Amino acid sequence: MPVLRSEISLYLETTLGVEAHLKPASDLKVPHFIKETYKLLNLVLLVGSGVKQSKFLMVLLLPFDDEYPGVVTLGKHISQIQKFTDKVVVYVCPALSPPERRSLINSHINFIQPGYQLFIPELAMDLRESVRTRRNEGDVSALLPAAQAMLLARLYQGWDSNTVFPSNGLLGEFKYSRVTLAKVIDQLLKLGIVHPAQSLGFKNYYSFAAPPSDLFKKARHFMRSPVKRKVAIDRVLHAGNGVFLAGETALAKCTMLAGPSQPVFGMTKKQFDSMVEEKKFKLAHSVDETRAWVEIWAYRCLKERKDIADEASLLLSLEDNPDERVQQALDNLKENIPWLKSED
Repeated sequence: MPVLRSEISLYLETTLGVEAHLKPASDLKVPHFIKETYKLLNLVLLVGSGVKQSKFLMVLLLPFDDEYPGVVTLGKHISQIQKFTDKVVVYVCPALSPPERRSLINSHINFIQPGYQLFIPELAMDLRESVRTRRNEGDVSALLPAAQAMLLARLYQGWDSNTVFPSNGLLGEFKYSRVTLAKVIDQLLKLGIVHPAQSLGFKNYYSFAAPPSDLFKKARHFMRSPVKRKVAIDRVLHAGNGVFLAGETALAKCTMLAGPSQPVFGMTKKQFDSMVEEKKFKLAHSVDETRAWVEIWAYRCLKERKDIADEASLLLSLEDNPDERVQQALDNLKENIPWLKSED
């Protein structure tokens, strides 16, 4: 089965946590028999960010059929290609046996088997070992907003012991980049929230390490309030289309708590900027102008109805509120979701 460009990019970005860009190497002048045997692609890995960002350039060889030509023949083909480029040349194949991989490594031939292993001495990396070491090193002080949102969304949906997810399947309805996904998976692996399940096809598969209650209790210490900022506005909004009830307003809808005199709404920074630009509301600069409050959240509403904050995020956003009535309402809120009670 031919290797797809998207599968290569996903594997590299998920495993390395860097951006990977692929495009046809149409400008590469190589012998005709090489072009008949392999599809040639230019690969650019963007390592780091800002002024410290560097590029690692490679040429990938994707065979038109999946039959492994053998290390001797492959070595000759790569030698031919290296006469026409100074980039690192890498063989890509979806089906390599362990002896074939060992043969390539012993012969110092670069290769990528998406979903299983890559070996590129120029990168000083055999991913199976270095990624495992890197994940065991370094501490997680707090979950990324993307990791927290994705984990909470999965907790609401639940799973059983046989459920496995491809790496991009963990995203669910979220639209995060593959680089962000790689960072999320790295955090969840370090915390023991997920673990590698199996490799099917070309994608890494993961399963959750315990039932929802146990995992929420384990991850709870690393979760933070999703509220980044709270601002006063000059009018009351309607929930829906990216705007949801939040704060004490949402808590009052879920419990017996009396709602605040000025309602609280939640939205992402992107939604907030869009509504300000469209003049849906103005920032209030005095008590007299204030009609409502907006909490700018690090992630979108997780509830299916999309018009009220989810219970776990609501708990995280209000846990430091000194009002005893609010704390009592939060205790009552936990009773609605079985795994939320696990922290007690």
